[in-house]
Amino acid sequence: MGNCDCDGGEAWAAWHDHMPGRPATLYVHGTCMCPTTGYSLELRRHEPQGINEKDLLLSVVEHEPNGPVLEVITATPAGYSEETDFEYDAISILPDGPASIPVKCVTSLAKPAD
Repeated sequence: MGNCDCDGGEAWAAWHDHMPGRPATLYVHGTCMCPTTGYSLELRRHEPQGINEKDLLLSVVEHEPNGPVLEVITATPAGYSEETDFEYDAISILPDGPASIPVKCVTSLAKPAD
């Protein structure tokens, strides 16, 4: 378990961009609450993946701050993107993030449907 709390399911979104003229790309973005300022976060493919191939498992990697920081809980963004034609149904954030974030499909300039 890391220092940042990433379990705010409402703070996460995933979509598969199928816009014409560019490769299909999966995007995942979310926000974790970190105990101080200065953290940076990234999402990486979790290894091994789980048994459900339609649920992509991503791990949060925390980069702790260097030097002086403010002792205030801070919303810190995390993101992931991957060019892929594979159609995921859900994204799960490990170790303690939300499970089964639904993946929306984007095929036009319109905002993804809820």
